[in-house]
Amino acid sequence: MARIPATLNLDKIIEVAKALASLDLRRSNAFDPRFYPPKDADIEATYNYFLAMVAIDHRTNIGDWQFIRRVGDEVFTGSDLLWRLGMEMFSRDSSFFSPASLRRLDPTVVKDWLVGDYGPVWDYGVRAYLLRDVGSYVLRNYGTTIRLFHVSNVEELIDRLSGMAAYEDPPVKKKAYLLIKFLVLRGLLKAKPQEIKLPIDNHLTRIAYRLGIVRLEDWVLELMRRDVHFSRELDVELRLTVRDAWDAVIRIGKLDPIALDDFLWRFGRTVCIRDKPQCDKCPLKDVCNAYARGGSFINEHNHYLTYYY
Repeated sequence: MARIPATLNLDKIIEVAKALASLDLRRSNAFDPRFYPPKDADIEATYNYFLAMVAIDHRTNIGDWQFIRRVGDEVFTGSDLLWRLGMEMFSRDSSFFSPASLRRLDPTVVKDWLVGDYGPVWDYGVRAYLLRDVGSYVLRNYGTTIRLFHVSNVEELIDRLSGMAAYEDPPVKKKAYLLIKFLVLRGLLKAKPQEIKLPIDNHLTRIAYRLGIVRLEDWVLELMRRDVHFSRELDVELRLTVRDAWDAVIRIGKLDPIALDDFLWRFGRTVCIRDKPQCDKCPLKDVCNAYARGGSFINEHNHYLTYYY
């Protein structure tokens, strides 16, 4: 019988849900011109942009490798830089993100496009493959992105998206739910709150572990202590447990899932960071297991590199 790697901690989930419900959680601005097309942009071009950009929105910083660049008066890093460069490309030529253009995309073009101060994003070839696959899939099956997104419900859209390599991630569907979030924020997709799942990435996993809403078994903690690479199967099990925990937090706290995800993503990048969390700035420290233990902090589990998240 397979061992269960983690369980939900209901008492802690209730605690965290109440704490989050007391905060002013707000949805991010999906019309920020630095990262996203303007309101009056062509609808099909906007669909193309979000489908392509979410497809390549996975880890950009590996170890000491930092994906960082100054653009204008601001310095961007990680996913922010990825989307900033995406918007620069969209402003120059929105047709770059069309299925016909993506289908024949040359990896060297992606290399030239996604360049930071210290060289290209670490896996530009993989991202080029994902973009070409998106273009080929849409043209082969739907002809246009508008037809791809002409669905009756979220489940149908997820099923359609799963035909693309970037959106497989069985069964966690991180990128699919991230795309759904953007489309809802832009008014391009209608979804009931219960249909929206959080796109589980490293930040949301790390925060769940530290708060204690997910209780890891001792053998999993030992693997983490030894910095062992977790198998794909174990990685999926853990991320699904984390997703279930956040689902419970949302239901108990009556929270907006999109606003919560926006909060957690920024929180994980600026406060509850790897290795040296900024506990003095944390609005959740009073309900945090790691803080209560005097700084015994868990980072996310060590997984093999993937383009799923």
